[in-house]
Amino acid sequence: MLPIPRHMLLVLAAIAALAMGSALLNTTAEEFRECTSIDIRNNCSNMSLLDNCTVVTGYVMITLLPIHNCNYSVYSFPKLREITDFMIFTEVRNLTGIRHMFPNLTVIRGRRLFLNYALGVTSMPDLQLLEFKSLVAIQRGHVYIGSCPKLCQLDGVNWDRLTLSAGENHIVLGSNNCTRQRASCRGCASNYCWSNLTCQRFENDNVVHYDRNVQSCHEECLGGCYNSTAAGCVVCRGLTNAGVCVKRCPPDKYVLEQYQRCYTRDECVLHHGHYTFGRKCVAFCPSGHKANARSECVRCDPLEPCVSVCSAEQSDGMIAIYNLADADELRGCQIVNGSLVITIRNQVDEAQLERSLSSIREIRGHLKIYRSSQLSSLKFLSNLQRIHGDPLENRHYAFILYDNKHLTDLWEPAVQLEFVNGGMFMHRNNKLCNKHMKDFQARVTHDKVLDSLQTSDQEVLCGPAKMQLSVQARSHRTLQLSWPKTQMSVELELIYRTVPLGTIYAEQSELEAPVCTRINWQRLLLFVDDLQENGTHYSYRLEQLEPHTRYACLLRTFGGDVQHEARSDMIYVETQMDIPKPPTLAVAKKTDNMLTLRLGGQEHDYFVLRVHELIDDAAYIDERDYCRQPAYQWQDMDGARWRSLEEFDYDECCARRAELADDRHFIEEMAAMYRCSLDAPGNCPPPETTPGQQLRLAANTTVYELHKLERYRLYSLQLQACNSLGCSSSAILNERTNFTLGADLVLKLTACRVPKTTQYIIRFPEPVQPNGVIVNYVLHYRNNVSEQVTETHLSCLTRRAHAQANYVHAAQLNGTYNECAVRVHSLAGDGITSYVPVTWCNKEQSKIPATKATDKPQIDNDAVMKKPAEEQDDVVTHSHVHGVSIFVICFLFGCSLSLIWLLYKRRCWPKWPGLRRYVPVREQWLRERQQTEDREILVDGFETVRFQNNNNNNSGSSLNNEY
Repeated sequence: MLPIPRHMLLVLAAIAALAMGSALLNTTAEEFRECTSIDIRNNCSNMSLLDNCTVVTGYVMITLLPIHNCNYSVYSFPKLREITDFMIFTEVRNLTGIRHMFPNLTVIRGRRLFLNYALGVTSMPDLQLLEFKSLVAIQRGHVYIGSCPKLCQLDGVNWDRLTLSAGENHIVLGSNNCTRQRASCRGCASNYCWSNLTCQRFENDNVVHYDRNVQSCHEECLGGCYNSTAAGCVVCRGLTNAGVCVKRCPPDKYVLEQYQRCYTRDECVLHHGHYTFGRKCVAFCPSGHKANARSECVRCDPLEPCVSVCSAEQSDGMIAIYNLADADELRGCQIVNGSLVITIRNQVDEAQLERSLSSIREIRGHLKIYRSSQLSSLKFLSNLQRIHGDPLENRHYAFILYDNKHLTDLWEPAVQLEFVNGGMFMHRNNKLCNKHMKDFQARVTHDKVLDSLQTSDQEVLCGPAKMQLSVQARSHRTLQLSWPKTQMSVELELIYRTVPLGTIYAEQSELEAPVCTRINWQRLLLFVDDLQENGTHYSYRLEQLEPHTRYACLLRTFGGDVQHEARSDMIYVETQMDIPKPPTLAVAKKTDNMLTLRLGGQEHDYFVLRVHELIDDAAYIDERDYCRQPAYQWQDMDGARWRSLEEFDYDECCARRAELADDRHFIEEMAAMYRCSLDAPGNCPPPETTPGQQLRLAANTTVYELHKLERYRLYSLQLQACNSLGCSSSAILNERTNFTLGADLVLKLTACRVPKTTQYIIRFPEPVQPNGVIVNYVLHYRNNVSEQVTETHLSCLTRRAHAQANYVHAAQLNGTYNECAVRVHSLAGDGITSYVPVTWCNKEQSKIPATKATDKPQIDNDAVMKKPAEEQDDVVTHSHVHGVSIFVICFLFGCSLSLIWLLYKRRCWPKWPGLRRYVPVREQWLRERQQTEDREILVDGFETVRFQNNNNNNSGSSLNNEY
């Protein structure tokens, strides 16, 4: 074989390279297909419009697809990588997931928006998972997801990172069932995912392909690449020129910014129907230019009317802007033929508003900007030259600025701004200062008499200097504020409020004071006459504050020229301590010898607990005969049991709750009125002198146990919270310990019967440590005749009577009994011993000891208990019978006297004329009573007739007609 020259090898290599490059270009050209906006609705077959599309220069809307005859699993568009405008899903039935429908969609550019959104998914009743496994960025606009009841696992998506522009995403999660289907994002490098099966990718994820020997992607690539060249990008970060990512278009092509594409002149004019302006492909010529025959934008002649006019589509003649999409409709518009109303409530990029609205020169009607809560500036109107005011708002105003809460600046007109008719109305713009409004008013040529401007001196200062404010706590209720006299203007405003410990109010900038308009802030307007001075400083004493409370203070001065406006930093200071408030004291748990207390207090260094044992007065209790007047257990009528029975009565229930609330309110007011404090030292309790146990507890004590207490004993607990200034008023709690089962039982009981008699002798001592004081005993006698028949007898005696009888009780009974038991009644209740057999008394047992002396005769309660039940009731009610008898006798005596008096008046009174002159009876009054009074009646509705008495002739009468 002949050797081939070296230069021939180079030629062959070049030819081979050209061939391979041509093949690659052909492959790229075949794969690349640009589609315009696609609207798929009503028929599933329209989904084929997306076949083979790699980029949609416009929007994709899939909506109103029927329930039947749609098999979404067969529709997949793996070639689609880019959408330049927006993508909307709505009213698509039976669609459960879109993971395989758009597997390689990488970017939604949002060059045009639907409202403020580039991705919208709503009214999808069957959608369960929303997955775009290759989507890395939404370059403009935001996401709206709503009315998808089955859509879950949205909590794993980082929506703010997906949308690259400032704003708000509207995400409404599905039903409550989604709580069990939260996305876990296991195995995802970014810790974010579309679902448990699909991780979320982001803009900077330029994925390399080691299997293709690609170590890094080109800098203009977005979302990965096939090779390291600019032509191997999946999607371009910016401009695309024939499938190659570039930073700028070549000199022979024009950039169409809406589609982020470089086009030749023919592609721009013939294919898209646009115009060329410089190196741009534009949909319309800018201001001062017109299109010539070659579809080029050239400058208009000076005298040639060359403007773009936008007219309102609504009959009211208004063009409303609610979002960025509405603003894009006015891009390039120079004259608004109508009124322009701007209400933008979502956060938007104001630079995009400026690109859309900066071309406006004139407004035929009025300009109204209201309730745009997210706008901070109106610089996008800087090229506005004239507002005609036809028609005016409310017949007075050509410019209305109302209720824009975050608006801090207007705009500086590039040329002289004129209002042909009407004035300006600016109110409730909380962060717009006076200087900006007055400067804007001076720049605009208009009738200033018609203006209505807010006064914002107290709300916000334009450029305040830093005020050197010093705040010191002087007492528990007073703060002293001082500042240099050189920083004082005409008026002064002090703003303060209480703040929790550790809370800091951050201000957004030096020109704003958002904290001053919030609720709970106290505001004082001060003048020089309200201040004290010492030659170099002004001072003010802030009084009537809460003790030991942290306050945030802000001082501002204004009212004069702008140079003297000043404002201090937010200063935090705490007032001095006061005597603590009364603590809280409650019983958490109790036994027969222990009380567990729950304590609570504020601003104290320690507790002082005093325990007083309130011994029951046995002598006072013995004065009552508990056999005749037995004790009943007290029941809490406000307890849960009784409340449940009363719930059916709504009115009574509510009235009772209102009454309890009033009682609590009264108690709280009285406690506050007589609280021990530095302001009222007379309310502080004197040093304790009564005997009792006194304990000092640490300040952090919340639970304390009192041990070694007596069973069923009443204790008075007094708790005080103390600090270095003194001790608070006492929280008082009276509580008994629990009773002990079996403590009231008699330990030694003997019963015997005296031979040949029916006398029974019972001996038993008093319980050693009963539950409180013993009040009486009930003796139970029993005779078991058979298994079914039992004869019983009860006998009652008081504790004092039993003690005076030396704890021996002798009773003469009318029956035979063979068993006896004792029921002991104490303050805690009652308990009965076991029955003991009744034996025959021996000679020693038959002796009854002498009874102790007593000043008060005893009632034979044993005789009372021996009687039948009917006779017992008679004895108990004997005193009541005597009372009724006395009442009946008195009633009959009174009736007799009344009857005698009536008989005397009717029959005897006329017969005793001599007696009547001595009896003090008014004869003149009796005569006047016999006379007939004059009366008037109305006859026929209009005539008044009077009947007059005639003293000379009682049977006659005179008739007088009066008109």
